Amino acid sequence: MKKIITTFAALLSLSSVQSAPLNYAQLYTHHSSLLNEDRQYSVYLPQEYARYPNQHFPILYLLDGDQRLLQVAGIVHSFRSGLTPAIPAMIIVAIHNTDRMRDYTPSHTTQLPNGESAGPGYAHTGGGPKFLQYLTQELRPDIERQFRTTAPNLLVGHSLGGLIALDSVARDKGAFQGYISIDASLWFDYPSNYQRIEHALITPLKHRSSLYIAVANNPYTPGFGRSAFHRDHLKAFAESVNAHPAANLDVTFHYYENDDHHSVYHPAVYQGLQWLFRGYQLDLSPGKLNRDQVVANYQALNSRLSSQLAPDSDYLNMVINKAKRWPQMQIDANQAQAVKDYFDSESQAEK
Repeated sequence: MKKIITTFAALLSLSSVQSAPLNYAQLYTHHSSLLNEDRQYSVYLPQEYARYPNQHFPILYLLDGDQRLLQVAGIVHSFRSGLTPAIPAMIIVAIHNTDRMRDYTPSHTTQLPNGESAGPGYAHTGGGPKFLQYLTQELRPDIERQFRTTAPNLLVGHSLGGLIALDSVARDKGAFQGYISIDASLWFDYPSNYQRIEHALITPLKHRSSLYIAVANNPYTPGFGRSAFHRDHLKAFAESVNAHPAANLDVTFHYYENDDHHSVYHPAVYQGLQWLFRGYQLDLSPGKLNRDQVVANYQALNSRLSSQLAPDSDYLNMVINKAKRWPQMQIDANQAQAVKDYFDSESQAEK
């Protein structure tokens, strides 16, 4: 009986430990003078933030962050696994919503795309420009005061959030260097926003921007019900911008035939980050690692994102050690060392 009681107590103790909350982000509240309201945001810090106290980190600003942070943090973390990370460690700033219809719409309208009245939910649309001002003039300075940040700054949005991300590119303020726009609601106030944003993205931009556009196989459109209006117009927009991109705009799009408006989110973020940071991951295929190629990849990457990214030094040391210990991996240890020497010297020169 004593053994049973002891075992039960141990199980209770174990259960207590297992049920402890796992904190992966910190919630903050501040007042926005521009929006005249208190706003909340959550901050996810990568493991490297505490490990390397002198390092600065790119920022991913996440719209609908109160719903999407855990999902996107998992994607970012997965890219940091393995011998050669596919993206840099980054801080995620998840922006919580107060009035989504107001903040994520670039213009005011009370009509659906079929001409019918949209109802009271559209009464305060058109707050997007002021919301973008909030992001760049109030939230971003607040983040940069509290945390060690560096370029690039990314903006990720879905649906109406994808629309305001496109609008941010079009307004060309240079606040963000990379964008992921997921199944953007270009049906909103059609054709006004569609035509204005399309024109801006095929006209030379002052600031360099990289834009990944995800288009879902979405058979619904507000006002029309079951209709290809949203899908076909967004796809035509993406094809037009991709075929005739503005100077200083690095753009691509992907049509997700097997995903709808909701299921597209995860693969779009995953593949969007892969595309934005292409060239970051070292190619460790047999005989492929080459110092000059790595340097060229990073120069192109940093030119696109107006950044100063470099391979992770600790991971390079791991590659060098494994190349020496296991020659059967067919990784050239001398080339790996040459890569490390080059970026170490670049780091010293910047100091």
